[in-house]
Amino acid sequence: MSGTVIRAGEPHTIRTRGITLLRSGHREIRRLKRANHTPSIHGNKVWNSSFLIMDHLTRRKVSADEHMMDIGCGWGPLSIFAAKRFGCRVTAVDADPDVFPYLDLHAQINKVQINQQQDSFEKLTQKRLADVDIIAGADICFWDELTPVLFNLIRRGLRSGVKQVIIADPGRSPFYALAEKCENAGMDARVVERRTKTPKVLSADLLIINR
Repeated sequence: MSGTVIRAGEPHTIRTRGITLLRSGHREIRRLKRANHTPSIHGNKVWNSSFLIMDHLTRRKVSADEHMMDIGCGWGPLSIFAAKRFGCRVTAVDADPDVFPYLDLHAQINKVQINQQQDSFEKLTQKRLADVDIIAGADICFWDELTPVLFNLIRRGLRSGVKQVIIADPGRSPFYALAEKCENAGMDARVVERRTKTPKVLSADLLIINR
């Protein structure tokens, strides 16, 4: 992987928002798959909702001294973007160790450093979240059983001092159940629809929770 160069116009690449991402058909992604790095918890591509969180973070104006935690990071597009665009500290968290070679590849291509942490959502305790300013996650609330798990994680994060939580989803029912639980719990939570035309026409809902 060291020294990987992605040429301009190379097939199966996405160049957007100042970063380069690889599609599942790219030669380097196929190489990792041949090396038996096969993610098992849906970490098998760049998920579209990531781009809508990138746009939100740009509007929010993340500062270089903030610490963002990308939960359910997968191949790490959010982590790569935040580290490159804002120069902030980023920790990429995923329960599946097989996603990290893909994150390493993207970090190398984009020339950024990303802290990595293999953990399930349940293991992100208040102590581990104590120095985190922003929690972000794209396409992570896809099963009903994840709704209470993420709700409890959000609550722990707010108690530990996290300033903002952003969860993006294309419209699954567990995601809306999570938003309802947060609102019913009296959190400063709202759901907003976001759209973009790059790298293609996309839309997603963002659950934004402020401390």
